[in-house]
Amino acid sequence: MADRSMFRRRDPFWEVDGPAARRENRTRRMRSTAAFFFALTACAMTAFAWAIQVGVASAFGIGASLPF
Repeated sequence: MADRSMFRRRDPFWEVDGPAARRENRTRRMRSTAAFFFALTACAMTAFAWAIQVGVASAFGIGASLPF
């Protein structure tokens, strides 16, 4: 089994797999990275909306209000 720890990220069977498997691996990695950043952005936007709703944002000088 390939060692996929944080510091040894190289797959020892990378050259044996073939171009289609390498392309699939790159595509999967790109999708997972994009999904992570979209989720992180959604969490940040939710926290910002919560801060506006509760009134914490106005304490920091952010004069915004939500339409609901």
